[in-house]
Amino acid sequence: MILKEVFENIDFANRYQSICQKHNDFEHCMSGSNKKKYLEILKSIDNTVNYSSKDKTFKYSFKYKNHILDMILTLHGGMVETHLNYIKDGEWLMYNRFDGYAKELNSNFNRELYNIPKYSTFQELENILKEIFSIYEDLKNEFVKINQN
Repeated sequence: MILKEVFENIDFANRYQSICQKHNDFEHCMSGSNKKKYLEILKSIDNTVNYSSKDKTFKYSFKYKNHILDMILTLHGGMVETHLNYIKDGEWLMYNRFDGYAKELNSNFNRELYNIPKYSTFQELENILKEIFSIYEDLKNEFVKINQN
């Protein structure tokens, strides 16, 4: 894994697994989609969000020198699917969901049991997103630290 040190320094796998364990009630997931409410919640956390109507995703982009870290969220059917892309000099070096990275970092991560956090209310969705953003912020900060030279 290219950014293994960055992920390990912030305890990514355990933090993401904790989110999934706390928010794992598939039976009571909200159904449908509510783009307007999702945008409201996301903007309250970080207003730099961009929405792609074509992909029905919400994107945050962090640029540092010739690097880009993108976090892409798909909110649907009561589930939060989170991708992280890493692009350097225009070349895509990493693209995977958070659970994929967690599995690469920790072979004990049970991807079938805890792959995607689930929400049954908008408040629970907001709590999940705040935790995911905390991870993303820590990833960005750690990324800058190791790439300052």
